[in-house]
Amino acid sequence: MAQRLDRLDGLHGCIRQPAMLLIERCATKLNRKLLVVSGWRSIQEQALNYQKGRTFNRATGEWDVTDKKGIVTDKKPGLSAHNVITRQGERASMALDVIPLTEDGKADWEVDDDFWDKLYELAWKVGLDPLGDPIGSYLAGDKGHFEEPAFKLKLEGLGLIQPATT
Repeated sequence: MAQRLDRLDGLHGCIRQPAMLLIERCATKLNRKLLVVSGWRSIQEQALNYQKGRTFNRATGEWDVTDKKGIVTDKKPGLSAHNVITRQGERASMALDVIPLTEDGKADWEVDDDFWDKLYELAWKVGLDPLGDPIGSYLAGDKGHFEEPAFKLKLEGLGLIQPATT
């Protein structure tokens, strides 16, 4: 399986270089290649991810949690760091998702916490936030998620927006 570095194309410039550094340092320091699972995501892709582990409640108009283990994101469509765009509508993701590859090139979905701890240390050193915004809000099933630190505070200054507002 290829690393799918083409999925970094939709990242904003401020996060692209740190993302590449993380991928390179993981290969050299942890002897693991990383698969880029996701960079920029459309609102529709975010909606599909948000629905996982949830069922739509027609009475309330909300998505109720029905399987906590199935939840892969807590961000509604348009509110994820993956959904960030420029004011002109161009892709400008402030996040990426990665997973390590096994020696034979397959995604390692069963990687242990020791690997994540080491990868998080590398992430902080290259300027990425492995815990989400706000710090500490990551989900157990979303351990490969990395963001531009405090990206929400930088959006206006960088000419970026999230397609939906809270």
